[in-house]
Amino acid sequence: MNVLDSFSLKGKIAIVTGGYGYLGQAFVEALQEAGAVVLVAARDQKKFESVFAGKQNVFFQYLDISDTESIKQCFAAVKDTYGKIDILVNNAMYLSGQFPEKITDKELAYSFDGLISSVYKCIREVLPYMREQQYGKIVNIASMYGVVVPDFKVYTDGCEPNFNPPQYGAAKAAVIQLTRFFAEYAIGDHINVNAISPGPFPSTSVQKNQEFIKRLAAKNPSKRIGVPEDLKGTIVFLSSEASRYVVGQNIQVDGGWTIW
Repeated sequence: MNVLDSFSLKGKIAIVTGGYGYLGQAFVEALQEAGAVVLVAARDQKKFESVFAGKQNVFFQYLDISDTESIKQCFAAVKDTYGKIDILVNNAMYLSGQFPEKITDKELAYSFDGLISSVYKCIREVLPYMREQQYGKIVNIASMYGVVVPDFKVYTDGCEPNFNPPQYGAAKAAVIQLTRFFAEYAIGDHINVNAISPGPFPSTSVQKNQEFIKRLAAKNPSKRIGVPEDLKGTIVFLSSEASRYVVGQNIQVDGGWTIW
């Protein structure tokens, strides 16, 4: 196979959970640009339409990642409509609570459900479809804070509203471990499971705090924050035949954040 052809996703059916979010949009666009039909699996069809109006081969599929039955129905509907599921990108998440000593038990349980349990459930429910076809690519979206802890100096002097909560990093570390487990578990069925850990990609709302962004960029060896387009190449690589011998890896896309 020509090396450029190995990156093609023509004829592939991809699901991106939470695909209309800040980073999710880049994942969807990259897969579509590489030739895949992409299902944006999320709850709000109006939001989907506002983001992807007129985009070819990008479609809405209802999914509530907090509801196991909704996950089952989503994957069954995609299989019924398209005949297969080639790629799953576990991108959606939810959490509550921010400051370590103020997080309640309820917020903690809610966060772990939205950050790690939902990923487990999506993998569990998609595996039978991929195993049946003896092919699949699962990409879990982790985080640099699943590998290193926040530098608290970045979050000082009026930047506290952007404080990265402890349950986020703990759960993203769990996503990386879950990736390794399922990579070994599924590779015998020609299913590749890998992860991407984005680095400093603050949302547009967070970017309004220019002082915080300056601190974040200064901390990074690349001296800048990431933009969603920085993730496109990695998601296509891990979703394509170019990565067929890549198993259980966590690729850091962080501008060098985790090298020191």
